[in-house]
Amino acid sequence: MFRFRMTEKQHSKLKSHLHNGDGLEAVAFGLCGTLNHNDDNFLMLNKVFLLPYKDCERAVEYVNWKFSDIEHLIDEAKDQNLSVVKFHSHPFGNSDFSDLDDDSDTRFFESVYNWLDNGLLHSSLIMYSDGSFKGRIVSPELDFKPLASMSIIGDKFSKTDYTNNSFDTEYISMMDRNKQAFGEETVYRLKNMKVAVIGCSGTGSPTIEQLVRLGAGELVLVDPDVGDVVNLNRILGLTLRDAKLKKSKVGIIKAHIDEIGLGTKVIAFNSYLQSSKEVINEVASSDFAFGCTDSSEGRHAMNLIGHYYLVPFIDIGVKLNADGVGGIDSIAGNIHYVFPGSKSLLERKVISPARMEEEELKRTSPEEYEDRQAYFENANVVSPAVISVNMVHSSLAVLEMLDRIHPFRFNDPSEYEVTRVDITDWSIEEEKLGFTESKFFPETNLGSGVNGDVQLYD
Repeated sequence: MFRFRMTEKQHSKLKSHLHNGDGLEAVAFGLCGTLNHNDDNFLMLNKVFLLPYKDCERAVEYVNWKFSDIEHLIDEAKDQNLSVVKFHSHPFGNSDFSDLDDDSDTRFFESVYNWLDNGLLHSSLIMYSDGSFKGRIVSPELDFKPLASMSIIGDKFSKTDYTNNSFDTEYISMMDRNKQAFGEETVYRLKNMKVAVIGCSGTGSPTIEQLVRLGAGELVLVDPDVGDVVNLNRILGLTLRDAKLKKSKVGIIKAHIDEIGLGTKVIAFNSYLQSSKEVINEVASSDFAFGCTDSSEGRHAMNLIGHYYLVPFIDIGVKLNADGVGGIDSIAGNIHYVFPGSKSLLERKVISPARMEEEELKRTSPEEYEDRQAYFENANVVSPAVISVNMVHSSLAVLEMLDRIHPFRFNDPSEYEVTRVDITDWSIEEEKLGFTESKFFPETNLGSGVNGDVQLYD
């Protein structure tokens, strides 16, 4: 299936140009990063080029332009190994590609394929006045193949699925209470979503439980550890027998999900997020992700995946500070919504380069790590964790995702890029942050996919 992703910022830029109010067709072009994973082929919009109106012949039913006006863009696609997309406007919703569109796309993409010999597929999209799309892939044989889905990612997450997804009566009845609480649209959207959870213990386990019982269609679970008796106070589905047998956390949770019986598809990796290309690709092909790990290295890897593959994610952090005499000084946590182009976890000071260096050394060279422990702050300090605290933060994080896919809060989702929770002070505060300025996340690499110049796995 062919799937397209873009950011809200890119969408807004296209809509302003293609539908400026004069009722005439307009045209724009883009370059896309790609990801081919199993049966899915993703195009992620990396760059938008708005062809000036003065360089076009525009009418209500057509728009003409010169190929020479975009040769520089085709050269850029060749240099950076990117795919080409053509956008044009239709003033009326639900109108299909016309015979003129077919002829235009055939001639244009024949030239593109002759110019580029990079083995990538290219696409053509119609944008309607309400900002919705109809799209297709143009093959090297100049055949047209429909898009399966379109995702627009920003403060809100919108995914339009063009395939015919029908759910059986039994499933719909099982989701009846969820429909009452959050609306029928939320149920249908969740069923068509693939959600990754990185870290399946303290906050990850209750997050997974909620996603399953809310009806998420597919889950990707990533965690390198095995169950232990110390995890019995916070991992749903873990038994003492499993803990003594040292079964993998993801294996235990997958078996638990299968027993629930809602038909949730589960792909489980008993590994680190950054351990292999296979794990990276599975997470990158997800619609949404939750970071439920204490690892700065894993969090940074998730941030990079989100940026390069246009995957929004929520990072959950909980901290219980012990008083040293068997009690607790403070219980607090943060829920960060991170969309492609927003402030990074580094900028938010959720993680630090020093901590990433420490964790990488511990994972790749344990002996050297032991020799250098004195140089690391708080080395080997284990934070206490209990299910009641973890569940509070996990529930708020899942509600955060639900509001992004089908808003229910009174205020705009942009107001809640960070939610800070202090249990001991019994307070919840929110914060709006804005766009990234980090050198690790340049706009030029946004959505560049496998063509990006970053090494994500060992």
